[in-house]
Amino acid sequence: MQIVNEINGIFSTPIWKLKVPNHESIKEKHLVNFISDYESGFHEIPNGWITHKCHTSFSGVKILDRDICDEYISIFDSIFDKEWSGDLECWNQVYKNEEYQEWHDHLPSTLSAIHFLNFNKEHKAPVFEDPLRGLKSIVKYSGLNKELRAPFVYTPQVEEGDILIFPSYLRHTVPAGIYESHRVTIALNLNVKL
Repeated sequence: MQIVNEINGIFSTPIWKLKVPNHESIKEKHLVNFISDYESGFHEIPNGWITHKCHTSFSGVKILDRDICDEYISIFDSIFDKEWSGDLECWNQVYKNEEYQEWHDHLPSTLSAIHFLNFNKEHKAPVFEDPLRGLKSIVKYSGLNKELRAPFVYTPQVEEGDILIFPSYLRHTVPAGIYESHRVTIALNLNVKL
């Protein structure tokens, strides 16, 4: 019997990591206000969120300035093959003193994104979960072949100025941490209209 040594992954989940071209101007315009809101306890935890400690402007989905939304739209344009129309929601989150975000997705949006506005080596990256984790855990195959022992979670390597774009169905979490500096992100949901 001839064994063909070829392994192909199929049905992969796309995730894009890009640089935000106007990152520095966005940071200069918004970071101080985001941190000021955090220090004053301006935002409350949105209804329905499980976390007991989170600082986010998500309630009401605060839309940022039009020019900044246009910047993000141009980034989404770069990954699409044709013209699209839809709505963009933007909000910020600040983490410093054990704030965290529970496992969640962004359905029913189409694509979601995280822009790492103030982020350095002390800050924790988000953790993504394999959407087939439940199905894969039913099959106890990990001892059969090392190629089948893929991890169920993925932590991307990110740095300040990066933006991660991913399908909104992809569950993810932000682990708690105690930081010297504020970990600040802008989250986005893109709702594409047909």
